[in-house]
Amino acid sequence: VQLQDRNERLYGPGDLQERMGKLAGSKTDLPARMVFSEEEKLKISKDLVDLQIETNKMKEQYETENFELKNMILALENRVLELELCSEKVTGERDALRERLHALETSRKELADEYIILKSNYLALGKELEQEV
Repeated sequence: VQLQDRNERLYGPGDLQERMGKLAGSKTDLPARMVFSEEEKLKISKDLVDLQIETNKMKEQYETENFELKNMILALENRVLELELCSEKVTGERDALRERLHALETSRKELADEYIILKSNYLALGKELEQEV
């Protein structure tokens, strides 16, 4: 009796007929759903291919920009090295010019001292000449 009640509840007469109707309807609907499913698969495949194309374009753009940036970095590093070499050259020239300036100032002071000595000797000789005259 319990099994019968359970079977009636699980497979009631209206429920069984309803299920059979759905099954018959789904069998006729199956080819249409399969066509729709195939169309969806094709659409998804097309979207996937489009996405892969866009991804490849973005990768190519990234690689191009990356290459250009690396070239720019190398060019700037080269320029920095050139400027450092130029700076070292200018620093060397500046140091040499300072040494030359120092030597010239020393020479000028020596000449000024010698001029003062010569002038005082000239004046002294001029006075001696006047006294003799």
